[in-house]
Amino acid sequence: MRLLSTTEFADALGISESTARRLADAGDIRIQKTKGGHRKIPVAEALRYVRDSKTKILRPDLLGLATREDSSGSSFSDQLLKALREGHAASVIGLTQTMYAEGISLAEICDGPICYAMNAIGSTWPQDKRSIFVEHRATLLCVRALCQIRAALSECEENAFTAMGAAPQDDPYLLPSLMVSLVLHEVGFDETNLGPNTPVDVLTDSVEDEHPSLVWLAITNPIRSRRHREEIEYLADVIQSYGGVFLAGGQSAETLDIPHVTICRSMSDLRLRSVALQRRKA
Repeated sequence: MRLLSTTEFADALGISESTARRLADAGDIRIQKTKGGHRKIPVAEALRYVRDSKTKILRPDLLGLATREDSSGSSFSDQLLKALREGHAASVIGLTQTMYAEGISLAEICDGPICYAMNAIGSTWPQDKRSIFVEHRATLLCVRALCQIRAALSECEENAFTAMGAAPQDDPYLLPSLMVSLVLHEVGFDETNLGPNTPVDVLTDSVEDEHPSLVWLAITNPIRSRRHREEIEYLADVIQSYGGVFLAGGQSAETLDIPHVTICRSMSDLRLRSVALQRRKA
């Protein structure tokens, strides 16, 4: 994790170093101290402060951030696509952190630039024989970038609503369930992501033990097995029995047509429904 000096933090925001030290000493910015007593600010904490305080960044380069548009006038989506195709990790991380620092929600980042870039990369198969390699590398770079943003998110409150979910068996995709988890965390859920290729009966056992307020399935591959479908139906019954909410999303989610399962068509849709759930149960 990259650490900033108070001088770098102050220069990035255009404030005095004494103001930066006061923010640190007052607890407005969480710091780490070296053995010599020097204040160090994690980049993730700097991003959190910038986003929460809506402070303008004068020197984004000091925080490792990208500019809103490069010299060619390309958008975040185009810049991210270029960085992912080239496998440029620093650019991918910098772009996603810049979007977050500017107040763009994780749902919008996922629905917009990440979705655009990953769809564009995926569409080159089978014409481009390197496309599978590029897509796998791009997925891992997006995971790294999103996990770094996770470090800038505030921890949920002790009495937060809980959520649990996964991508089902035979669904090996990392990004969808991770994105769901982060979107829910951003709006205040205490969420547990069981990850890709999770047997539905394993998720059901966990749901029966924990009774989360919200359960999700990120379904990319079609549900072809009758047994697989019956397991999802049973999971829906379990969630319904204690008053939880079952959300499903992904390319193949709309083929479910199972009672008590609400389909989310985007991360923004998920965000709206999860916030509505919090308000309804508050």
